[in-house]
Amino acid sequence: MCIRDSLEAAQSLYEKKFTTYPRTDCNYISEDMRGKVIAVVSKMVDREEYSERSRRLLGQALNFDSRIINNKAMEGHDHHAIIPEENTDSLDRLTERERNVYHLVVNRLLCAVDKPYTYSETNYEFWCNDVTYKLKTIKPLEMGWKAFDTETDEANTTELSYTEGSTFIPEDIHIKVCETQPLKHFTDASLLSVMNNIDNRIEDEDLKTAVKGKGIGTEATRADVIEQLIEVGYAERSGKNIVSTPLGRDFISSLPESLKSLERTAEWEQTFNNIKEKDFDPDKFIDEIKAFVTSVVNYEKSPSRHREPLKYENPKAKQREVLGTCPRCGKNIFEGEKNYYCESGKDGCGFTVWKNDKFIEDSVTAEHIKNLLAGKTVKLRAKAKDGKIFTAEYNLEDTGKYVNLKRVKAEKVSLGKCPKCGGDVYEGEKNFYCSAGRDKCDFSIWKEDRFNSITITAANVKDVLDGKPFYKVKKQVGGNPLKIKYVMSINGKYVNFREASE
Repeated sequence: MCIRDSLEAAQSLYEKKFTTYPRTDCNYISEDMRGKVIAVVSKMVDREEYSERSRRLLGQALNFDSRIINNKAMEGHDHHAIIPEENTDSLDRLTERERNVYHLVVNRLLCAVDKPYTYSETNYEFWCNDVTYKLKTIKPLEMGWKAFDTETDEANTTELSYTEGSTFIPEDIHIKVCETQPLKHFTDASLLSVMNNIDNRIEDEDLKTAVKGKGIGTEATRADVIEQLIEVGYAERSGKNIVSTPLGRDFISSLPESLKSLERTAEWEQTFNNIKEKDFDPDKFIDEIKAFVTSVVNYEKSPSRHREPLKYENPKAKQREVLGTCPRCGKNIFEGEKNYYCESGKDGCGFTVWKNDKFIEDSVTAEHIKNLLAGKTVKLRAKAKDGKIFTAEYNLEDTGKYVNLKRVKAEKVSLGKCPKCGGDVYEGEKNFYCSAGRDKCDFSIWKEDRFNSITITAANVKDVLDGKPFYKVKKQVGGNPLKIKYVMSINGKYVNFREASE
């Protein structure tokens, strides 16, 4: 699962009210959230997979140290760390991806409020032929939260033990010849880490301070930046690695160094801080930006700027399929990641149809859009107020500002004439009724006939309104089917059905 998938699952969990706001890089909560955390852990007792662990934690009292509650560390963050909400209903309806991310959030919270992990550390020094060798061993004393840590690294844990001043002869010692290894390719996680900590790649201490904790992009945008580089063909995935493509290498080498400098980014961040804290003149900074942009453009246009042309077209670029003609401006409609849009763009006609609508269960596909743009209706599933799923016909409705999917009301079909007043009889959700309404005509046939233990269908109603009987098959005690004839009987305000002899 790539970073974007994880972010989408986290966003979905937030929208479904299972976790708090996900687009944050804060690792702490504030003092006023202590009660909320206690309530969340208490609620986890109701979930079988967390019940025993949550009971134990509540029994030993939750650990709220500065690793968890830290108001000062939250300064500069818009949102606290991600934690579960008290809502645990319908967890079983989550997708596998959502369940995995939810489990990570719950596990991290339960680890955070568990007992500390304690261990003893011993450092040894050995002398052999005037050479000092060092060894560090770790022995766990109480596992605490680390017993549930999915990222536990026990590489340095050992049972070796030596006493001071002892002498021994090492065995099985051999010399291993190694070669230096090139830097490893980036993975999603390592590239995100670099983007988040670009100060580690800057040598100037003042500039490092200016960008420390800021990085390239934000928690909400970094994963999308990586995916966009892959989508346009500048990078690609090779297993878990993210590697540059020939197109990406050609493109980056074609840019002037001034546009690729991390130091320049840090200098600008430093200036932002000076504007905020030292009353630096913002107009002067804007003038400097304008001068920089002008110099870059002039350099790119100058005869001395020799640049190798890109050697090929991007093989990864998606070939966009034209889905239809824009009803607003007549240009082409294409498919985007989350919508269908007019090629004229936001500054053009602005025609947009979103793939997902909160009132509709089904996602709108490219095939749906083709039919809608052709003036046809499409069938989509929607959810009624009572939670029931139904299928309806939809077409496009352009309000001038927004383009919506509008439900097409199904045309009512008369099943026959009302025997009381002559009005039309229509089918409702639970009954068949007269168009005159209850105030003028009380004719009604309920679909579930509890007296006869039968279900009345539209075909049955049509028959009786035409003066015909209808038939139902019932099983007898012995299991043999029995065909029964029914006719309509109107007794005052009530409409009943009775068995009739052949």
